[in-house]
Amino acid sequence: MISCGDALEFVPFGREYFSHHPGEVGLPPPTPSPAPPHIDLLRQLDTVSINGSKDWWVIRHSSDGLTEEELYVCGPTVVWSRGQAGLAGSRQVIKCMTCDSPVQHVLFATFYTYPDQPPLLGDALPEEPASEYLFYICVVEKDRVNVFDKDHLDHSLKLIGNFFQVRNVWPVKYGILLERQVPATEIASPKPDGERLPTFYSLLHPLDEINPLLYRAGYSGSARPAYLSDLSQQAVFMSEDPSICILYNSSNSSHTIWKIRRAKLEENNLVLQSNVQASLGNTPVSSILSNPGSFAQLHSYSHSHSFSPNHSHMTSPAAQVTSHSPTPASSRTRSSIFPSILSTPKTQQSQTPRNHMATLSRTQSPSVFGGQHLRLAMTPSPSRSSGPRTPRTPQIASLNETLAEPEPLVPDICLDHLWTDHSLARATKAFLTEDSVGQRYLCLMLSQAGMLRCIKYDYTNDRSSLILGSISSIPAKDALPVKALKMMIVVDGSNSLSLYTGAVHVCRINLCGLLSFNSSLFKDFSSLNISSRLQSPATTPLRRSSLLTSSRPASSLEAKFEVGLSPVITERSHIDGSFADDPNLPLSSAIVSLRDPSDVRVTLEHANGNLYRITLPEITSSPLVKHSLAALKYILPRDAALQLVNKWYATRNAPGSGDFSPQGEWTLFSMMLLSMIGYDTDKLALTCPVEGSDSCSPLVATKKFRAAESGSDNDWEYMLSSSFHMAAGNSLSEMLGLQKVGVLQKPKEVSKGTVNTSAPLFSHLPTILFALHLVYEDFKLNTLHWEFCSLLVTCLDQLASDLRGVRYLHHYWRDFPTVCPLHGPPPQVPLEESQKLTYPGYFTEKPPHVLAHLYTIMGGIEPEPFPYIPQVCITTKNLILLYSVAAADCGLQDIPVERFLKRISPSNQKPFASSNISLNSQYYSENNPRIHEKIVLLTDQLGLTVRDIQLLSPGVSLILMNAQHMCRTWPPQDWPASAYHLIHRPDLVAHREEAAKNEDNGKKPKDPFNIRVRCHHDPDSVQEVKKVSQPSKEEDDGMETLDMDMLALRWCEDQRIAEVRRMLCSSRAVTINIVQRPEVSDHDFLEEQERHLYALCIRTMALPVGRGMFTLCTSAPVITETLPIPKLNLSGKAPPRGTTIDLSNIEVPPNMDMWPHFHNGVAAGLKIAPNCGEIDSTWIVYNKPKGSLDSPTEHAGFLMALGLNGHLRNLATVNMHDYLARGHEMTCVGLLLGISVAKRGTMDIQTTKLLSVHLECLLPPTSTELDVPHTVQVAAIIGVGLVYQDTAHRHMAEVLLQEIGRPPGPEMENSNDRESYSLAAGLALGLVLFGRGGEAAGFTDLNIAGELYHYIEGGRKKPLFGIHKDKYKSPSYQIKEGDCVNIDVTAPGATLALGMIYFRSNNKAIAEWMVAPSTPYLLDQVRPDFLLLRTVALGLIMWDAVMPTSHWIESHVPSTVLTHVHRGGNQSTPGIDYESMHQAYYNILAGACMVIGLKFAGSANSEAFQILWKYTRMFTNFTKRSVAELAGKSTIETCLNVILLSLSMVMAGTGDLDVLRIIRYLRSRVGPSNSTVGYGSHLTIHMSLGFLFLGGGRFSLSTSNMAVAALLIACFPKFPTHSNDNRYHLQALRHLYVLATEPRLLMPIDVETGRLCQVSVTVRFSDTHQYKNQSYEAMAPLMLPELSKLSKVVIEGDTTSHRYWPVRFSANNKTWSVLETILRSGEGLAVKLKDGRYPYGDAPSGFQVQLAHLLTQDKSARWTIKGSLLEEISGCSAQLVHTLVGGSSSVSSSSATSSSSSDVPSVPAASSLPLKFENGEMAFTQTLVTIIYEYLSVGKPEAITNWLAALQGLRRVTVLSQRTGLLLWQVKLIARAAHFLHCLTYTSADTLSSSDEIGSGDPSPLVSAEQALSLNKRVELLTDVWLEEVREEIVRYLRGDAEKQYSAKCAFTLVMRDLPLPVDVQGAEGCSDPLSFFAVLHRAKVSTAAISSLAKTLFSNE
Repeated sequence: MISCGDALEFVPFGREYFSHHPGEVGLPPPTPSPAPPHIDLLRQLDTVSINGSKDWWVIRHSSDGLTEEELYVCGPTVVWSRGQAGLAGSRQVIKCMTCDSPVQHVLFATFYTYPDQPPLLGDALPEEPASEYLFYICVVEKDRVNVFDKDHLDHSLKLIGNFFQVRNVWPVKYGILLERQVPATEIASPKPDGERLPTFYSLLHPLDEINPLLYRAGYSGSARPAYLSDLSQQAVFMSEDPSICILYNSSNSSHTIWKIRRAKLEENNLVLQSNVQASLGNTPVSSILSNPGSFAQLHSYSHSHSFSPNHSHMTSPAAQVTSHSPTPASSRTRSSIFPSILSTPKTQQSQTPRNHMATLSRTQSPSVFGGQHLRLAMTPSPSRSSGPRTPRTPQIASLNETLAEPEPLVPDICLDHLWTDHSLARATKAFLTEDSVGQRYLCLMLSQAGMLRCIKYDYTNDRSSLILGSISSIPAKDALPVKALKMMIVVDGSNSLSLYTGAVHVCRINLCGLLSFNSSLFKDFSSLNISSRLQSPATTPLRRSSLLTSSRPASSLEAKFEVGLSPVITERSHIDGSFADDPNLPLSSAIVSLRDPSDVRVTLEHANGNLYRITLPEITSSPLVKHSLAALKYILPRDAALQLVNKWYATRNAPGSGDFSPQGEWTLFSMMLLSMIGYDTDKLALTCPVEGSDSCSPLVATKKFRAAESGSDNDWEYMLSSSFHMAAGNSLSEMLGLQKVGVLQKPKEVSKGTVNTSAPLFSHLPTILFALHLVYEDFKLNTLHWEFCSLLVTCLDQLASDLRGVRYLHHYWRDFPTVCPLHGPPPQVPLEESQKLTYPGYFTEKPPHVLAHLYTIMGGIEPEPFPYIPQVCITTKNLILLYSVAAADCGLQDIPVERFLKRISPSNQKPFASSNISLNSQYYSENNPRIHEKIVLLTDQLGLTVRDIQLLSPGVSLILMNAQHMCRTWPPQDWPASAYHLIHRPDLVAHREEAAKNEDNGKKPKDPFNIRVRCHHDPDSVQEVKKVSQPSKEEDDGMETLDMDMLALRWCEDQRIAEVRRMLCSSRAVTINIVQRPEVSDHDFLEEQERHLYALCIRTMALPVGRGMFTLCTSAPVITETLPIPKLNLSGKAPPRGTTIDLSNIEVPPNMDMWPHFHNGVAAGLKIAPNCGEIDSTWIVYNKPKGSLDSPTEHAGFLMALGLNGHLRNLATVNMHDYLARGHEMTCVGLLLGISVAKRGTMDIQTTKLLSVHLECLLPPTSTELDVPHTVQVAAIIGVGLVYQDTAHRHMAEVLLQEIGRPPGPEMENSNDRESYSLAAGLALGLVLFGRGGEAAGFTDLNIAGELYHYIEGGRKKPLFGIHKDKYKSPSYQIKEGDCVNIDVTAPGATLALGMIYFRSNNKAIAEWMVAPSTPYLLDQVRPDFLLLRTVALGLIMWDAVMPTSHWIESHVPSTVLTHVHRGGNQSTPGIDYESMHQAYYNILAGACMVIGLKFAGSANSEAFQILWKYTRMFTNFTKRSVAELAGKSTIETCLNVILLSLSMVMAGTGDLDVLRIIRYLRSRVGPSNSTVGYGSHLTIHMSLGFLFLGGGRFSLSTSNMAVAALLIACFPKFPTHSNDNRYHLQALRHLYVLATEPRLLMPIDVETGRLCQVSVTVRFSDTHQYKNQSYEAMAPLMLPELSKLSKVVIEGDTTSHRYWPVRFSANNKTWSVLETILRSGEGLAVKLKDGRYPYGDAPSGFQVQLAHLLTQDKSARWTIKGSLLEEISGCSAQLVHTLVGGSSSVSSSSATSSSSSDVPSVPAASSLPLKFENGEMAFTQTLVTIIYEYLSVGKPEAITNWLAALQGLRRVTVLSQRTGLLLWQVKLIARAAHFLHCLTYTSADTLSSSDEIGSGDPSPLVSAEQALSLNKRVELLTDVWLEEVREEIVRYLRGDAEKQYSAKCAFTLVMRDLPLPVDVQGAEGCSDPLSFFAVLHRAKVSTAAISSLAKTLFSNE
């Protein structure tokens, strides 16, 4: 009998929650649907309840293993909750769902996103679903199946109420199965087999159809497949794993077991053919279709019914959730959800007037078999599709009613017959269970017969099917499985509970907490007879925490009841008596049934209706018992193992047992095990535990003795001889610094007991010894398990003694000489009995020794394979495999496990296949990896974590730590993230996660960048940001969202950012700082101030464009608020009083601030980062202005900005129409441009239609004429180019080519600002055909180049054709152009279009057209500003020839121009127009500079910068000199603006100070003296400023094709003369620079702190024909060049001097995509600070920086360094060092002074300590400091704990601690590891090929030879002293003297000197002299070092 704890009354959580539920109040009416007239009456009857509402629930164990989930159903409401099992208050509601009608079924189900379609495809189907699984809740109503997930409602499936009632629904492996309720009428008058409807259906996905099931009868499904339509078959049970179902056949009372699998193609063809032939042979198809009961009606089409809000009302604990029905993008396209009837049979018959032959002809293809099983709809064949599933529209549905095409419903699932069991009655329930030894059972609960039938089953070898075996029966009324215990709980005939494992009875269950039950069972506790035997401390190792009050049945007086409470229970069938005979047992307490099983919990239902939830106790909590049980279960025969487990469970959880300590539980287990072997445990010396604990107290304190008033010597002797003193005395003496007190050995009189040789486990004694010995060896490898070794060794010692295993006894004595005597305890098994025992084949005479095995491997010798038990000795297996692979250097593709390990295979189990391990090939490079990389990869493959390695014993883990250390600096780039975790590189893990995140987002629409706003991780910086970023609304300048942390790191030495913010601020009133002259009146002075203000306002109006560049993608808006737009302040303040000045007294142009407000809105919108996913159509409309007149213009700019950063694609079509319908010109411009940019390059049809409405050229000739503003037409025509950019769309190219030369008219149309439209058409044409000039074979008939040249050079107009001929019959009423092309209008657009089309084609023929004329006459024929455009076009065509030199720039100037430039006065030549010459010269120079700016944009190329800087300075000087008069100041100003813009493009994102200074000078030119500096100049200057600090210093410019085109459009070298000027170029196009930007700022972030930091970066360029091996080094944050031009980026490449761990990105592997992802997303690059290093710029003082550098680099001071200096280190190991050595060392006065800031308390002065203690502590501290210094210098602080354990172990060795044997082995392993690692390092260096990696080079091994030698020497000195003391014992031991006692020092000396066992030294008994003795030792292969040390000791005492 066991006690299962308190039985708590169970109330489902959902019942209490439902009591607060509002119910159906407020629910909308259900969805109307066609219904029969009597449906209202039926619904009213449904609401009438006679018996009241019944609730029910389903409980399961969650997948997390910690919680339980509950589905509670009451009426139409389902409550889904989760909580920790048995913990009150832990439950929370996940979801609450209310349906229209009462819920009939509810279940947990699993669907798959891509269930493989079986029918009609012919693809091979896998048994296992290979796609992603989704968890759902299925709720079945009367006419509907609802599918929910955790977040929202997904789908609803409409059923046919009259024809399809769901009897039950089951979750299966592939989805769910539905069982149809067969009506009574159908049973009463059954139809023939061919006409019956199937009774079972499957649903593989919520968006799939519900398809019928197939079945194949016969053995393993050998019969022909058919539909499962047998009305007598009902489902009893279904399982997901294994995939089986159990059906009950009521006709013959049999249960059949079927395998559930996917249907095959040939099976579907067979069943469809047979049904078609049968139906066609009997009746016409039309008659079958018209039959109301036919299967065709059931499978007619119904489109998907979305679960609308009218149907479902979902509530959560917090708030109501709006129900919606999203369509997953990953769903497969299927036509319908579930068939329903669309019309009556008569209607169907009339709508399908087909004859028989027509139908037959359509059914010849196997994919469209019709006949009886048809679908009355024209649905597509099931096929794989990645697109979303969309419900069919009603129009299509109505069409299908008239054009219905028969198509079969193809089955998805097939059932294969496996087994038939003839039973007496139908099973009420069935379940799967597994017994304690892995045997599987399928159980049928036959309640009527009171029997539980258990059918044993197992998998076939390929696990494709099941093999069912023997059947056993158990009397039971009810039963349920308990999966965690591998048992089942059974209600027997007496209504009592029992536990079974398989068919074997385990024990009865005593229920606690049921008063009505227990009060009748145990009434009289005082009469309970507990014998004195139970009260004996010697026989009771464990105190029972409590005894249950109980009544005393008659059987309690018998001796068997006493044994029932004994710790060791004798298993007899008559122990557990029945309580049915108890007359006091009330009937109300009888257990009626069981329900709701989880892992260890089950609910009991009593006859009175009460429910109780019980928790069954666990099998074990001790790791030692757990591993021992697992080993014995594996290695013993199944029957013996089953008996052992059952006995242990009953023993451990007997009534009265409380919580166990691990030691107490092992003591109980060992006694139970020995008793089952046959020992008399009362007479064993090991009954008392080795270490004292509470478990030593007796079970029951029978009598309290009176304490003696005075002590005696006997008390002291008793304490010295106690086991507690033996175990802990030495440790206590060591900790307290006391003198060691010896152990008083009292002679024990152990009476030799008898062993019962007929005990169940006696014959398995050798097997048990070997299994427990392997567990013992495995525990040696884990430091947490060392304490269990001393517990386990006593039991092993007894078993070895009885088996006369001399080697085993010596082995245990050497490990624990203070616990185990050399010759073991007295044997209990007689010799003759032990000799009769049979030893298994794997038993070895020499005990396996795992530490010695590893020691041998490191010595270069490959030992015999080491035995291990699978799934038990995991640590042993892993370490031997790792050590062997390292020593043998074998490949990772196929590791021969059998070569290194010997797997123990019990004789009763199946033979195992080859267990070779193969590493995942994607994680090792093609080249052979180095040894250390192999170790790390294999460690990761074996599943070892950092925590596991830290728990390994110190001498064992060093090899693994060394491999991690050696790979840490330059790990391979293709490792998994778990391997990077192993080597402590969280920075590389972060890179891998970022790359994985990018792969997940790869299916989304791609933007040029997906940058995110960086979060502040430092709390201090967050507070600072909050303080700084909360100005008043009037002072909001729109630049408060900048990343000030990054900017402070990039430019920490000046205030350039503050200066830029000042220059770009437009929200503050400007200062009018002019002085009133004496002769000027106040009125005149006010006008003068206003005129000055007007000049300043011209500059202010040009600021927003630059501010938009500066703040690009720097903020994430708050979705609940509108986006703040900074004010455009056009007022001023006059000092000193701050009088406000406005423009009220002077005349200013009307609406002069319209376009500046537009730019202001764009600037505000561009702040939004593209990755803000919450921006949707609702928020965009929410920002629509509601107040002032200027706001609509700013909102128009805001819309364009949303298009530029990709958010406008979320705008709904309805909202788009609403914007355009308002007819606001600026809104239309912003919206059209924004949508076009968002849809660029997509050829989107909807966007094309939208643009065509605003373009007459794209409308049909009969369309209605629309009054479209000219600027809107320009925006639409450039939008066409953007939507079709880089597509070479022929029609669009043809239209755009014609639009360049669009004539004025007709009548008053197209008269104003024609230049901008023509230019926009040319630019759009260039976008469509960009770079396609060399491959435009399909455009030869258009003669695009010739037409463009015609537009450039002029000539007669070509006749119009097509619709244009009729359109332009009426000439323009304003413009008379004549018959020639107006090249002033067409030339700019045609010139740039030609350059863009032939971009980089190097077509010299086309380039010749662009060369400036060489004669003065021809030069006069070309406008000077056109020469600038021609030079730009020439540079685009000859792109590869562009060079950043003065020679290249001057080469564009004709020689005739050069000879006449800068000549005047006396040197002038008559007839030469010097003004034209100078204008041509300057424009050609400006055009050439612009080409350089475009080619080297964002590169910060020094040569390009120098040449552009030269010309910028030159033109700046021209503005001050008279030479400007020769060409005109406006020409000089325009060319200066172009060159300045080009210079800023080259230096984009760099924030260069020189460029900033010249910009600051040029923008200061305001006032009457600078009349040529207008709005266009200021616009250009501030654009240059914006380029310089693009995106707050995070962005730069790209030089890709589309980027060059965008820059050309945005920087078109014709600037507006005033703020509303759009004549030549639409101002909105200036913002298209966004398309050329890309984030390339490398921002290092410390992975530990999350703060930005500085690192050294080495950038290497790719080799070209111009340069090779070019690289440079700089400090990051750093703006990288374009990645396409780089080959490598290395972070902290010089590992010897840099402070962070290096990271390498190379263009030839996967790391390059990681770098691209990091840059594109704007996330920082994770870096990790090395230990002992300060970050750059964070060192508190120069002394500490030098000290940190010294600490990690200088290796000469490691033996003399002081502990106080270590306190100055930084990094993640600082706290560890302070904990270990802070204040521990005795420091000198100077050292103490230098570290006086430390708050670590100091130790007492050295003089106050005893001399011996002082020297010992100082030596220990110095050794510890040396170790810490050594391991910090290599950046491996984790290894310090290993050395600390070794050093502490040395101190414990000196006092002969209990663990000395284990600690000595750790010292030996560390010493051997130093040499082994040295060999590994050099082997790895030899195999590694020469590499040119930057800063490559391996670090030194983790274990230095000096430290290992020092540690080994310390132990040798100690053992030399011991050897001196115990030399006589050692000689006696080696000679085999078995009569003497040997000390612990002797055992430990034998271990350290590697001396053999006496049985291995043959001939040592007769050796009388030392020389012959040494010769014998030499023959025994004793090491020379051991012999020499022994000889030295022996001869020194001769």
